Amino acid sequence: MAISTNKFTETLGSLLFESAKEWGDSLALAIYGRDNGNWTYQELWNNSTQVASYLTRSGVSKGDRVIIWSDNRPEWVAAFFGSVLIGAIVVPLDAQSTGEFFSLIENETQPAFMFLGSEQLSRTEPKSIETMLFDDFKDLIQPLERTREIYDFEPISPEDVAELVFTSGTTGRPKGVILTHGNICSNVKMAGAAFEVTPSNRVLAILPLSHMFEQVADLLVPLSGGALIIYISTLRPDVIFGAMSHYGVTNMGCVPRVLELFADGIKREARVQGKLGLLERIHRIACKLPFAWRPKLFKSIHRHLGGSFKYFVVGGARLDPLLGRWWEGLGIKVVQGYGMTEASPVVSSGTLTDRDHSSVGRPLPGVEVKIADDEEILVRGPNVTTGYWQNDIATQNAFQDGWYMTRDLGYFDNQGRLHIRGRKDNMFVLPNGMNVYPEDIEQVLYEDSRLADAVVLGLEFQGDMEVHGVVLTDDTAAVPDIIRTANQKLASHQRIVRYTAWPEATFPMTPTMKPKRTEILSKVMEMRNN
Repeated sequence: MAISTNKFTETLGSLLFESAKEWGDSLALAIYGRDNGNWTYQELWNNSTQVASYLTRSGVSKGDRVIIWSDNRPEWVAAFFGSVLIGAIVVPLDAQSTGEFFSLIENETQPAFMFLGSEQLSRTEPKSIETMLFDDFKDLIQPLERTREIYDFEPISPEDVAELVFTSGTTGRPKGVILTHGNICSNVKMAGAAFEVTPSNRVLAILPLSHMFEQVADLLVPLSGGALIIYISTLRPDVIFGAMSHYGVTNMGCVPRVLELFADGIKREARVQGKLGLLERIHRIACKLPFAWRPKLFKSIHRHLGGSFKYFVVGGARLDPLLGRWWEGLGIKVVQGYGMTEASPVVSSGTLTDRDHSSVGRPLPGVEVKIADDEEILVRGPNVTTGYWQNDIATQNAFQDGWYMTRDLGYFDNQGRLHIRGRKDNMFVLPNGMNVYPEDIEQVLYEDSRLADAVVLGLEFQGDMEVHGVVLTDDTAAVPDIIRTANQKLASHQRIVRYTAWPEATFPMTPTMKPKRTEILSKVMEMRNN
């Protein structure tokens, strides 16, 4: 993102300090529908320094772990910055994490302090760890002194650890990714090249702040550019569109599933009004017109999105190129990126002026990417973690000659753009030696409008590995034809041999809305055995 200030710092606390100096009276954070939910940059700085004072008075010092477990809200952000200002290590947890997962992380990190939402508190047993409920946030920090200058804090270096990020839903011993101030700030600076964030940007934040994609794309980069970030208390469509309209939202970060849901809603409304055919005809025409003309053909849709919406930043899962192009046809840009927590998190990205929806863009400036002999994507750079918290074996297994092994498979095209084939762990080999990449087959299945979702697995049948499709649809009678139609488009080694119609309304999903393959596989095996 083209950050509009020429100052850049290498610690998170100084990033906020510089932004507060530059845009003190401008709005930084808001929460839609809540009274007194708007904070200026100066208020965010003041509240963060008061949190730092509270933590210091509570005995928290540099290197201590601080858990933040709550839904997105401005207080979350102040708790985050207040912690890193004194050199504490933030351990963010997904708001939907179970009490069992929390206990694993608590045992792993031995926190000195916790910030909790009231709902999250109800999932824990009474602890001796000092805790602040976000419901009590204002009353607890209000009497405390504010710190005017960052230089009044003990110095923090780029090499100091800022966060330990654990994957929600991990079984067994969870792995905590160590991210330093330098890791994260370098990625903010790198990602700044992909966009043009200025104080005119109004960003709707809908992904969990516990995820690095959300932290960088929808918090740290916008704060570095003087933008306004808007939080919402629920993901109900009426609340999302109400916030977009109220604030004139210009952009948001999301996973591809959000684009699917929004598109389905637009098409459903057009169908109800008897205008779906008209929408499709105009869309075909729009795709042939200059981009700047397209919004004029879809004024009602743009009004529904708030009237000012310009682009989505998409990551966390593979984007169907047809979906990206559909939105571009409406005059809304879709910029796809790729990364992982271990890279703080962005590795590559398209830009607002260079978008190819079949790829995940070019590596960010400063990130090195190479493709191993087996097609695994290897990454190194200042944004890449040094390893996993108190887990030397996992750290050793994750690196090869200084390169982080992503476990993703991919290749570069002749334009230098990176393409993802799929997960190395998902790939399977048929008896004839052919490699099968499930994501390629799923992409073909997604083209069928009768399907809500699909997952492709490698399953053994009578001793041989074969392609197995798991399909989610309301029209179960159509499943044989859905599979037959897909197979006609697939190479012989990709064709689905057997299939399962998923018996539930949805697949089990991760917090970033990706199907949980392990759980789906277990269920399919259970159904097969019964």
